[in-house]
Amino acid sequence: MTQHLTADRLWIGGESVPGRGAPLPVEDPTTEETFTTVPTADAGQVEAAIAGAYDAFESGVWATLPVPERVAVLGRMADWLDDRREDLVETAIREVGAPLQLARWAQVGMAIDQARQLPELFATLPEWEHNELPLNALVGAKDVLLSVRSYEPVGVVAAITPYNFPLQTNVWKVFSALAAGCSVILRPSPLTPLTALALGDAAAAAGLPPGVLSVVVEEGTDGAQQLTSDPRVDCVSFTGSTTVGRRIAAQAAPTVKRLVLELGGKSVQLYLPDAVGRVGAGVATVFASLSGQGCTAQTRVLVPREALDATLEQLAGTAAALPPGDPRDAKTLVGPLISAAQRERVEDLIAAGVGAGAKVIAGGGRPAGVDRGYYVEPTVLLVEDNGNPVAQREVFGPVVTVQPYRDTDEAIAIANDTEYGLGGGVYTADLPAGLALARRIRSGTVQVNRSAATAWTPTGGVKQSGVGRERGVAGLREYQEVKHVVVGAPDAAR
Repeated sequence: MTQHLTADRLWIGGESVPGRGAPLPVEDPTTEETFTTVPTADAGQVEAAIAGAYDAFESGVWATLPVPERVAVLGRMADWLDDRREDLVETAIREVGAPLQLARWAQVGMAIDQARQLPELFATLPEWEHNELPLNALVGAKDVLLSVRSYEPVGVVAAITPYNFPLQTNVWKVFSALAAGCSVILRPSPLTPLTALALGDAAAAAGLPPGVLSVVVEEGTDGAQQLTSDPRVDCVSFTGSTTVGRRIAAQAAPTVKRLVLELGGKSVQLYLPDAVGRVGAGVATVFASLSGQGCTAQTRVLVPREALDATLEQLAGTAAALPPGDPRDAKTLVGPLISAAQRERVEDLIAAGVGAGAKVIAGGGRPAGVDRGYYVEPTVLLVEDNGNPVAQREVFGPVVTVQPYRDTDEAIAIANDTEYGLGGGVYTADLPAGLALARRIRSGTVQVNRSAATAWTPTGGVKQSGVGRERGVAGLREYQEVKHVVVGAPDAAR
């Protein structure tokens, strides 16, 4: 019988232990009811997790294990998750409010696939590479026998993850860092702790050595501050808002930690004249991707001015065809937001946008006849001024803005006129034109006509959307240091 996951213990230093903090209620955003509680860690347990991770790394019990053996252990962790696939889907529905289709495909299916694929990709990477020297350097240094770049684990990694796609984001960080030989302390969002604690169970079942993975759950931020400031933590990998990312960078600065920060986004859907008929499908994707609660959601729609009226009519129909509903109904594509606080934030940003001149084309409020659940209607706003707050700030809800442009130069100017640079898309049948525009958008990822978010494709931001990359070779290398090793003839020592 399918059921949501439960947890009554934490994973600290490789041991299942009771939490010494206050129990944390976990709320179902569809019903607004607490459906379970989980234990939380106190400061002493966070300290124990850090000490255990540091000792495990220094001992080499995991870091020096041959890569094929590490990959085999991680494969067993993935098997454990796969065996509980339907329970994880039910947990994503209860914990996140994800509609059934999205829970099966993106919340769980992609996460399990990438739990296998990321370590397998890592196993294909060289552990060292020749550091090529120019000919004149070789001629002048005949005693140099070998010059190589060696890739080594960065050390202890603090992985701090968000609520929107918790299992997937946890997998990206934990499996990548573990594959590289690091020790990891996972600190999930207090809104979605269950799938994180499941990774502790998976690690124990797979035989991961003690201390290599800890899962620290807390309601506040004290533990996260311990992790981001402790000198024994070598790297902080964080996904979340730009505001919190700045705070983490400041906390990590005194110990000069490696930072991997995937932060806010305000991505565009830029349609050329030959593609405006596709706008409805593109906007439906935003609404159906966890009600717009995605950092790479393409929430700014740019269309030629001459196509504006037809586009607005099209999008009014799109919004009307996607009524929010019960996530367990297979027909539902738009579920609730994660919490009352997030719903209030989205409503405040809609109001701020309208107050600054935006025009409501569809939605804009709570769905009629829905008595419970943190729902907001799919909302389309016409914005003529790119300085409007709803065009500049990350909403993280089912809200898109539509902005007209005169020519592609103006479209690119609008696209780049933001503090963010995480994702974006160009839509056209003219592939050379689409590629040329993609090169002009300042963003970590730009898709021309379609997306490709896999274990092999890196994601990350520029500007205030962050530093570093997740997934792909670039994301795996974030958890490694490059060491230059040079070997000379014995009689050339100096």
